[in-house]
Amino acid sequence: MGQSQFILKNIIKFLLFATALTPLIIAWSTIFPYIFGKVVFFRSVIEIALILFLIYLLFNWKLKIKNWKLLVRNPLFIFVVLFILSLIISAIFAVNPYRAFWGTIDRGEGLFGMFHYFALLVMGLFIFEKKDWFNFFKIHLAVGLILIFYAFLQHPFKIYNFPFALKFIDPRPGSFIGNPSFLAVHLFFLMMFAVVVFSEKTRHTDEKRINADKAIRINPLKSAFAVVRKIFWRCFSLLIIMLSMITIFLTGTRGAILGLGTGLIILLFYFSLKRKGWLRKLSVCFLIFIIGFGWVFWATRHQPVWQKIPGFDRLAKTAAFDANDNSTQTRIITWRLSWNAFKEKPWFGWGPDNYLVAYEKHYEPGYAVYGETWLDRAHNKIFDVLVMQGLFGLLSYLGIFASAFYLLFKKRIAGKHFIMAGLVAYFVQNLVLFDQLNSDIAFFVILGYLISTELRAESVNYAAKPLITNNFYKLSSLTIVIVAISFLGYSVYAFNYVPFVQAKAFRESPVLGNVFFMEEKLKEAMYPYNFAQYNIRSFGIDAFYLDQFFYNPDFMGKPQLKIVGDLLIEGMDEMARREPFDVRTLIREVEMLNGVTKNYPFKDEKETAPLFKKAEALMREAVKRAPNRQEVYYHLAFNLAGQKRYDEAIETARYAVSLNPKVVRARYHLFLMLALAGRNEEALKELAVVEELRPNYDGLMVGDINTAMLFYYNLGMTDKVTELLIKSLDGRTLHKFRRWYYEQALGYFASQEDAKHFFLMADYLAKFDDLKDNMEVLIDLARNGNWSIINNLRKI
Repeated sequence: MGQSQFILKNIIKFLLFATALTPLIIAWSTIFPYIFGKVVFFRSVIEIALILFLIYLLFNWKLKIKNWKLLVRNPLFIFVVLFILSLIISAIFAVNPYRAFWGTIDRGEGLFGMFHYFALLVMGLFIFEKKDWFNFFKIHLAVGLILIFYAFLQHPFKIYNFPFALKFIDPRPGSFIGNPSFLAVHLFFLMMFAVVVFSEKTRHTDEKRINADKAIRINPLKSAFAVVRKIFWRCFSLLIIMLSMITIFLTGTRGAILGLGTGLIILLFYFSLKRKGWLRKLSVCFLIFIIGFGWVFWATRHQPVWQKIPGFDRLAKTAAFDANDNSTQTRIITWRLSWNAFKEKPWFGWGPDNYLVAYEKHYEPGYAVYGETWLDRAHNKIFDVLVMQGLFGLLSYLGIFASAFYLLFKKRIAGKHFIMAGLVAYFVQNLVLFDQLNSDIAFFVILGYLISTELRAESVNYAAKPLITNNFYKLSSLTIVIVAISFLGYSVYAFNYVPFVQAKAFRESPVLGNVFFMEEKLKEAMYPYNFAQYNIRSFGIDAFYLDQFFYNPDFMGKPQLKIVGDLLIEGMDEMARREPFDVRTLIREVEMLNGVTKNYPFKDEKETAPLFKKAEALMREAVKRAPNRQEVYYHLAFNLAGQKRYDEAIETARYAVSLNPKVVRARYHLFLMLALAGRNEEALKELAVVEELRPNYDGLMVGDINTAMLFYYNLGMTDKVTELLIKSLDGRTLHKFRRWYYEQALGYFASQEDAKHFFLMADYLAKFDDLKDNMEVLIDLARNGNWSIINNLRKI
């Protein structure tokens, strides 16, 4: 190998090592700060490495793998290739092929994304020697320590003034990964990497051993340093394993805790059967303890003591048959839905990243009892693969695990039993979760390590054989490589840099008051159209514009801002034309159109009628795509009411209720349509049903509760108004109403000489600086029973 090839190889190796830094990347200047930067960084690094790797192959027309025949016969490699092949076939026949190829930014998958993980694996096989895999894992462990350190800062220490410390809304730590569940998954792989590093051994031939002994005599200090370094990495690996297990419990991720327990039980069970002496006895003791502890925990899970222990507090709340456990119940419904979707397309599925399309079509109305969620994954990896890739995909995916376990049983691999337990833990936790960028990277890394280990064990002949000998094939291959390099170079710019700049521009765009700046930034954020626009436009409109712009009459009343509103609507309209498969895109555009008709300073029917008709057409298309989802009927009913077609609106709302009469928001929308039609008695009956289903109004949105309050107030139903206000102050509902309502209630309770509720209202109003002194006077008068004085003051 020449000097230039040696340098090129080391640059590629450096880039592959750099992928271990991916979990630390956060791009605060973009949308999805915990995800977007990671995706762009990882893909850019892999694509640059691939360019250099192809150049490396051009100068080295010999196979780097020690024995190509061994690779193509490797069962694990075969199933990985079959899995990628199933992705390709599923993408070709996908309902939405564009999204199947590109995936979404927030998941980092799709066929395009999965090619990057596969490229990491292949380049590792070609470039890495044995020591390189260990160095790669050591970098992962160093990154892992940073992740764990910041997770501890978030919880339990709650330290936010440390450099780079992350303020986290969720009490469960997510560190730089941003999601507690995804952090827990990553920790499984950290433990597997730590086991490999801990088990690192250097095997010497007799000649090498003699040379090593000579080296010790010549340079004992260097040898001593090597021993210290080995001891350090062993201790560091043990530290990472212990801290990872603790952090998994701190994340409170139930699936990860169950996976960890399952992996430990299988490991201890194996040692109890296959090992002898003290290890067998210790394994038996730990196994008995874990099983006994598990039984005691499950039998006493309702006791308050478990709520004080991180991890066990959430695990104790798991109840598959408890209708109040929203998380568990929605998963059960999702899995049933996924099975029905699989039966419709059993062989190659709906396509990668097309789960949402299947979800919309097979949506079960019972979902809405637990909340109106939109799922693009089944929260079960088996069902994810089954729905998106069909039976072929599932068999190849399961084949990866089966062949990995086969290699671990068959070959002498460092820490193989612990790796096996780690893979079991990962598989079990994925029965209630799904993969994403960080877990995909780590999974393909561990697969690459297992494949390379098996190749080293089987290969005796280290002589490389020519990869291509025929001149025609050399020329053809050269052409293909040049084309591939050109595409990868374009990809780094067009599919990484451009989306990153667009996401950054969208975050900078909501600067109200400078219309020209907003328009310029929005155009920069929204054009040219690419695969990332699905996330950029959707998230940007949800986060920045619906509440702050379209629902705000103060802004929408400014005619100069109409150009910005039109630009946003055109952007969603383009998305709906290009990818009409996501019903949420249609809903977003309808919500913007509703904002225009409601808040723009025109009421001319000639101007509003076309907007209403356009919104109606969008929602009727949404009904076709998600015929069992109540939310699309809410929007359609609201649109019909806006056109004063009240009878149709009421019938549409009634149909939404008929899908599942226990859904509180469906009942609320029927009440709303009846109220808009002026049928107040019927509206009151529906509102009574709402309160019967959810006495504390949980399950309703803030705007829903405000509308109910306004309805009661306009009908002069003071008792219902005060009832809602009392609930808002005594903790039965978290919503707070306009201050004016509490001021009116204060007067009402004074007239009734109701001291208890008078004090409740006064204490709340005393929190406002301009009312504090007055409330203190009124409270003092009420304590002394001077109600007449208070009532006289109200009349002044």
